[in-house]
Order: sequence, then structure tokens, then C-alpha cells
Amino acid sequence: MRERELGDSMRALRGTAGGGRYPVAEEVEDWLGDPEVAANTVSFSRALELDEREVLPDEAIARLRQFGFRRYFVPVTHGGNLRSCEELAMMARVVARRDMNVAVSESTQLWLMLVWIGGNPGQCREIADAALRGEVVPCLAYSEAEHGADLVANDFVAVPGDGDYVLSGTKWPINRAVTSTHLVLLARTHADGAADGVPPARTQSLFLVDKERVSSGEVSGLPRVPTYGLRGCDISGVRFREARVPSAARLGADGEGLELALRGLLLTRTLCTALSLGVGDTMLRVVSGFLARRMLYGGPTSEIPYVTESLAGAYLNLLIAECESIVATRGLHLYADEFSSWANLAKVGVARLVDYGGTVLARTLGARYYLRAEEHQGIFQKMLRDGAIVSVFDGSEPVCLDSIALQLASMAKARRRPRDDDWRALYDLREPLPDFDPTRVEVFGRGRDATFASLPALRARLEGLAPSPECGDERLAALRGLAARLQRDVDSLFARAGEARRAPDGAAGPARAPSSTMATSTTWATSSTKTTSPRLIRLAEECCDLHAKVACLGMWLFNRDHLDVFFAGGEWLEAALGRPSGHRFDVGDLSPPAASRLVARLDAQRDNREFFSIVPIRQAAPGSRERRLVPEPV
Repeated sequence: MRERELGDSMRALRGTAGGGRYPVAEEVEDWLGDPEVAANTVSFSRALELDEREVLPDEAIARLRQFGFRRYFVPVTHGGNLRSCEELAMMARVVARRDMNVAVSESTQLWLMLVWIGGNPGQCREIADAALRGEVVPCLAYSEAEHGADLVANDFVAVPGDGDYVLSGTKWPINRAVTSTHLVLLARTHADGAADGVPPARTQSLFLVDKERVSSGEVSGLPRVPTYGLRGCDISGVRFREARVPSAARLGADGEGLELALRGLLLTRTLCTALSLGVGDTMLRVVSGFLARRMLYGGPTSEIPYVTESLAGAYLNLLIAECESIVATRGLHLYADEFSSWANLAKVGVARLVDYGGTVLARTLGARYYLRAEEHQGIFQKMLRDGAIVSVFDGSEPVCLDSIALQLASMAKARRRPRDDDWRALYDLREPLPDFDPTRVEVFGRGRDATFASLPALRARLEGLAPSPECGDERLAALRGLAARLQRDVDSLFARAGEARRAPDGAAGPARAPSSTMATSTTWATSSTKTTSPRLIRLAEECCDLHAKVACLGMWLFNRDHLDVFFAGGEWLEAALGRPSGHRFDVGDLSPPAASRLVARLDAQRDNREFFSIVPIRQAAPGSRERRLVPEPV
């Protein structure tokens, strides 16, 4: 049965498919079943078993493919189902909460985005047809052992010939290097750019290499790399020796490789926020459920004030992270030319929120954190390990922060030009979005960021709100005060960014001779060409925290009249805006009543089998088996 027919049959089997905000995500939930049921293909017990054996979860990946998951990586303009990045992110969140090995292995389909961005019509048509038939498993071959994130310095070469290219070099470490069918590969097409008069940014080109279409030479896989997390993933490498590929394998123009590579990374950095949200959901679900059942000192452990506030803080982190993720994925439809900073802000911000929450949950779990065999603590530990990868891949946290830091000046300049956009489409979940168009994603955003730009309009909207039964005068006054402080903090951030660029950094230690290729007033002399001031990096971190707070404010203002009483009341928003730091929280930050109400909401969503979310998103029913098209034999 073809996948589209299978999807239609599954919806008919359910009868009423997804009455919520994200019906396809709920369909994936039903298709995979309750992860606590060991017999399900994508279950916690199977995930732990394969992780211990360091085995790729082939059956689980096949299960996703039977659903037609890969259709959502192909835009509707090319015959697929990809209309909404918001929807795709929620689907990825469903998988990540079960097993990151599965989510990360299948998410390599995202690299097809580079075909939709840089490919010509013939390439797009050919790859879309093959992908929809299930014949394409791409991987990203950018990094090299000697150069890491410094893509400009890559040594892998592609020598043009008579209608083809000859590829030589090694890419490592990369996900699905061995088990992929295709590689999205960055290669140097101008070996000596300086001699040819080619600028460094134009010396490389991008290729989509079909391993089956290498006509001569050798392509070999490198051994799998043992890893701290993602123990079931194919993290390995690939080596090319005089491998000849057709010239049609090149995506985009000669020398356009780095620009295309960065455009693709802006997409994946944004969408990988969904992986963090899935991991965060399971970590909090496991720990809060255990602590609610465990009795100490005459009552549930979760009612100990320290534990209550720790759980509340981790829950609030997830809500903040979700707001940042949803706004960013909606922004890809509306402001795709502003993501040179936005994608980095979202990736760093969401990963930090979830990772810090996981650290606090591990501390709260205490000695049980070290006991992998009981009460699903094994899956908690696995999620804590696996989730850490989000801050590393597709541009590590330092790389993303460096990119933000270098754009702070242009962001400050862009803020001096007021905007009168209608921000409803960005924040209001009821507003339809245009179909996603990957070709609109641009590397050069000229400092524009819709989230920060919306803050004055959000404050004006807040000032005009009338009190409601859910949010009375006292809370409205508190929110207005916090929004005013948020505006001052944003203004201060960009003012200090200008000062930091003009003043040398006070780094300790002897100065070295300046590099012949880099000497600026913002750094001490150094032999490295990467000289971004640590003070600017710190401001970039602060920028991530403030960006998420603005996203929360926008989500509340435009959705408070149609979501539930908890969301509309705004107590969670007051707590989010009131934090000294966006992702870190300490005991004593929340009042005991506020912490108790946050945990009560957490408990209700856990017991009702909903995602920890500002939006009602149903999870698979307790004890449910994965969906079948025909009844199983009795």
C-alpha cells in the first residue's frame, strides 16, 4: 500500500482525526502508541535496549516511514506534504520524546532542504520523486577532523573535468555517513582561491552525491565513533579517493557552496528546537511522575517546597522554550529573510532552557539519578545524554553565539528603524500561514529580527488590555511593569553591544603579535583570526534570554482569549518575565503559591496525557498499542 493511501486509511480508522491544534502530530502519537508499552516498536524499553547495544534503530525508522513521515520533508510544490514548519516541528517533538536515536537518524531528511533551496527544477523533480519513493537517505558531509566548524578551511576537493567532478578527501564525524544513500557535501572547487582571485567565501561548492552514481574511484565508510549520547546513531565518516560524479550533482552555482550551506543551517537550527522540546517533555514526565508517587516525610516528595519549586522551574523552562520554538517556526513562513540571527537565537535559547531544566531535575532526583534500572530513570538518563547533542550539532553553541555577537551592531542599527507590521500572523495560532518556501531563507538579514521589532507594539497592546476574570488589575499592572523592564533591558543590551565593539577587551595574559589578517579595536592581539570579544559573546547570551521573553509576551497577548484559563491568567508569563536570567532559575525565584500552581498544571497535563505545553496536544493513550491497518490476530 502506498504511504498516502496508508495515511488515509489510518485517519479513517481513527474516525475523527485530530481535533486539536496539531492533528498530524497526534496522528503520529497514535501510530507509534504508548512508549511505555514494551511491545511497541518505538518504546522506551526498546530504545534503552538498542542504546545499550549501540545498534541503529532500523525497525523504528521503518515504522516512521510506513507512516509517511518523510513526505513532510518535501514541500507541496514538489509533491510532498510540507506546508508548515510549525507542524513539522511538532511531529519531530513526538518522535524525540520517545527516542532521540530515531529522531536524529530520520531528521537527516531535513538536508533535502538544500535541494529545494539550491537545486534547479530538474534536480528538484528528480530528488523529490526519489525521496517520496523512499529511495533517499541523505547525510550532511560538511565537517572535517582538522577544521571542525571552520568550514572555510575545509580541504576536501572537487576537481572539475569533462562533464563531471573528481572528489577526494574525508568528512568526519557526521551522522548517517555509512547508512545514507546520498551525501550533501561541501567541497573546494578552487584549490588555490587566492591565486585564482577567488575570495575565500567563493572557493567551495555544494554537491548532492548519490553513492550509486559514483562512476569510478572509491567511496568508503569510516568506523563508527563511540559517543556519550546517541549511542544507537551512525556517527561515523566517509572517505573519497578520486571518486568521479556527474556535474549534475552540484547544487547551485560554482562557488556558492558556503552560502547554500549556511542557508540550510538556518533552517535546521530552527527546527532542531523541536528535538529539545521532546527530550524535555520526557525528562520532566519521568521525574515528576516518580516524585509524585514517592512518599517521604509523610507525603509525596513533590510537595517538599524545594522539590516543588525545582519542578515548577523546569516546567516553566519548557513553556518558555515552546514559545520561542513556535514563534521561530512561524517566522520561517513570514520573515525567512531575517533568520541570520533568529535561527541562532532560537537554537541556543531553547537548548539552554531544556538542558538547564534537565540538570535541575537530575539534582532533584538525587541518588535515583544513578540508578538506571528502576522507575524509568534509565530513560531519563538517556534523554539527558541524548538531548545534549542539540547544543552541539548544526553549529555548536559557541559558533551560534559568535554569529549573534557579530550581528549585534547591525541588529542595533536595524532597531532604529521602527516597523509597523501586523504582528498577529506571527503570534496568533489561529492565523493561517502561507505554505513554507525554503528558497526565501537568506543568509544576510541586515540585523532585522521580527521578534525584537514587535516589542513596542506588544507593549502598546498590553497597555490597552482591560482586566478579565482570569487576569485582573493587579496582574496586568505587574505584567506592564515587567514589559517596561524588558524594553529597558533590550535597549540596554544593544547600547552595551555598541560600547563593547568600541572598547578593547580586558582579557588577562600577555598579548601576542597581531595576526596579519586580523586586528581590530575590539580585541587584544592574537594569532587567531577568530577574535570575537568575550564581552560580545556574553551579550549574545543575554540576547538569547531576552528574545525568548519577547516571544512569550507575544504568544500570551495574541492567544489569551482562546486558550485555557491557566494560559490566560498570565501567572506563568509573570514568572517568565520576572526571571533575572532567561534559562537559569534558582530556589526562591518563585513564590510558594506560584510554584504550587505551576506544578498543579504540570500534574494535570501529565495525568491527562498531554504534552507539557501552552497548547492542548494529546499524547498516545495509556497502554495503547501502535496502530495497525488490520486487526491483529486474536
